[in-house]
Amino acid sequence: MASDPRDTAFRLLQSGQKTQATLDRAIEDAAREIDALTPKDRALCNAIVFGVLRHRGHIDHIIRSCARRPFAELDPKVLTLLRIGVFQLVYLDRIPDFAAIHSSIDLAKVRTGKNAAGFINAVLRKAADTWRTLDLPDRKRHFPAYLAAGFSIPQWLGKRWTTRYGKTQTEELGRALLDIPAVTLRVNPMKTSRDKVLNDLCGRGFQAVKTPRSRLGIKLTSPGGPVTDLPGFDAGMFQIQDEAAQLVVELLAPKPGERILDACAGLGTKTCHIGQLMDNRGEIVANDPGAGKHEGLQIEASRLGLTQISTTALDIRKTGMKDFGGYFDRVLVDAPCTGLGVLRRNPDTRWKRTAKDITRMAAIQKKILKASASLVAPGGVLVYAVCSCEPEENEEVIRHFLEKRKDFIPDPGGFSAHLPGFSNPDRPGFQFGTFPVYKDMDGFFTARMKRKQTP
Repeated sequence: MASDPRDTAFRLLQSGQKTQATLDRAIEDAAREIDALTPKDRALCNAIVFGVLRHRGHIDHIIRSCARRPFAELDPKVLTLLRIGVFQLVYLDRIPDFAAIHSSIDLAKVRTGKNAAGFINAVLRKAADTWRTLDLPDRKRHFPAYLAAGFSIPQWLGKRWTTRYGKTQTEELGRALLDIPAVTLRVNPMKTSRDKVLNDLCGRGFQAVKTPRSRLGIKLTSPGGPVTDLPGFDAGMFQIQDEAAQLVVELLAPKPGERILDACAGLGTKTCHIGQLMDNRGEIVANDPGAGKHEGLQIEASRLGLTQISTTALDIRKTGMKDFGGYFDRVLVDAPCTGLGVLRRNPDTRWKRTAKDITRMAAIQKKILKASASLVAPGGVLVYAVCSCEPEENEEVIRHFLEKRKDFIPDPGGFSAHLPGFSNPDRPGFQFGTFPVYKDMDGFFTARMKRKQTP
């Protein structure tokens, strides 16, 4: 079964239900098995995993309507197999209904036994006959349930967004979050130019255009395979990064020769962007408590031609200047967050987060921002960013910070200088937010502040 793309998809989806590990981590752990699949089977596995997670609310609505057993009593393995089968029936036009049903039954016999296979067969056959005519919950009377079934927005989140945005805008957001986002590249200005990379891609038949706001971005609508296979990847000509994330580093505006801290570096995509804008001159410290990420960061930095990045694995909340040997000219706090702004790219997040996570993450963000601020040199720049559009993780964190830290002030001048023409009329001049509905970018919030020269 190891070479069966559906079986690999089944185990990836099961793994996500058992732990809070991200889908990216599950895929990383299964890399050897995934690589053993043929390109065609790898594409099918990827489509099933991401598709089931992206459309799970709609899929579960169909299962509820077609199964005679109560949904809450379904065995987790049986439920995963049903989701895989229904996804193929509804969303994969190239797979005939009989193939989707029979492949699910064959997999069920191996993973759950013959009795469960019979039940799965019955549910899928009914789903194949009826899913096109099933009604969604009533939009007027049961709007959260309607959102969950129609747009796969968990009901707690649907209620929250409806209170904030209203029904129409929440529905628009739900629709946008079902889209498969384009791949966005950030060109490496140390090695090439955006025009050259764009011409190379278009000359080879790729559909590529410049991003409207990031000066280094290229949006690729149909890569047709792994980005690692694109011309120029091995030579370090570009890196994958959404346009909203590119704007975060543009707002930081690093300069050659400076000393800069990426306080929550993660895999280091923004770290590498910082290094490129510094033209590989100066010092960058990439800190992340997950030391296992550092090797990948350094490999990626080497591919891009960056040599000035060092790494630390500290809990930034417990650090001070002694840990880093002095102040930094600029500090980026790309804080851990709920990730509710990037559900298009990380559909598993829909089903892992709860309302309590927003409050919990906001408390962590406040502590990280406070500790990181103490590492900014007088007159230096502090940029805070999260891939979330929730107020508790956005404006409220900044308001709390500025109330507590009177040595910092908003820096709207830096905003207008480094992101000219980009404005959010509903936000103060030192903050910006992106939103999938209007700007075709991930949902990000960013604020730029400055430390006073004297206390």
